[in-house]
Amino acid sequence: MRNMSNGYREYSEEEIKTIKKIAYLRTLGISVEDIRRLSSKEINLYDVVKIQRQTLEQQLSELENAKLMCERMLLSGETIDYENLDIELYVADVKDYWNENRKVFKLDSVSFFYMWGGSIAWGILAVVCLLVAVFSFGHLPAEIPIQWSSDGIISSFVDKKFIFAFPAACIIIRFLLRPFI
Repeated sequence: MRNMSNGYREYSEEEIKTIKKIAYLRTLGISVEDIRRLSSKEINLYDVVKIQRQTLEQQLSELENAKLMCERMLLSGETIDYENLDIELYVADVKDYWNENRKVFKLDSVSFFYMWGGSIAWGILAVVCLLVAVFSFGHLPAEIPIQWSSDGIISSFVDKKFIFAFPAACIIIRFLLRPFI
């Protein structure tokens, strides 16, 4: 409810309790979705906290392992750089190491899709825009508006061939310029 004299929202005691609960659970790393499900009694708080504790223990273990690996690299006494990084100096069995860290690589697949899937997405976007341009070209007036003034009056026009500019820009930016950007 808004206080009409100052415009601020005023919260009831119940709303304040709810906000405190949400804030507390978020500090534990519990997702907003799980909090919503808790408030609607779809799930049990005990079970959520138990699962969150297990998740945090796993994350702590993974972080401790990563810290130890960093310490090994720093204690090797060698100048380390990317070009000369020899993983076998720090990992006894690389195959086991990859298997133990498979979760990290699955997360990195997002990066993979960003780089390679992005090309597919841009290609699809360019093709769709090109098809829209081709099929609508015959129905467009000779000049199309591209800029309106603040009072709603058209201030600039371009030739209808300009409809092909966006698909061309997609292709130029993603496939020609991106490797250099």
